[in-house]
Amino acid sequence: MVISLDIQRAFDHLQYNSIRNSLDEITFSFYIIDILKDILNDMKVTIQSAQGPVSWSQQQGCAQGSCTGPIFCNLEENEIISEEWQPNVHLQAFADNFIFVISEPTGEKPKATAQAASRNSNTGLTSTNSRYLQKNSQPSSSAD
Repeated sequence: MVISLDIQRAFDHLQYNSIRNSLDEITFSFYIIDILKDILNDMKVTIQSAQGPVSWSQQQGCAQGSCTGPIFCNLEENEIISEEWQPNVHLQAFADNFIFVISEPTGEKPKATAQAASRNSNTGLTSTNSRYLQKNSQPSSSAD
């Protein structure tokens, strides 16, 4: 069984503090990490109001079309990908897309495995997608 998930508005909800923490945890060139962190500093949103321009600090989200969106999403997804999944559950992710491949015979077993994989996750993916898995796991799906 293959379950494909597209997380809606994922780029809009990326938290800058979480991204900074993820950058601190990876082993990579200090200069590149510093550049990526600088992108997140002093981000402001400004709109024109009847009283003139109004600005506030931005603490989450990536600009539409920004090349940093997928990079920052992938950093956050590392936590999900690095979890220990059941041997018959394989996960692939890029940006806001996840694919679970579950190798089980047809019947109720794939659905149970998908739901167990979702419950075992300690990430934000769990609450959102356990509902998805419950609604969309079909017992008649083909294996492999």
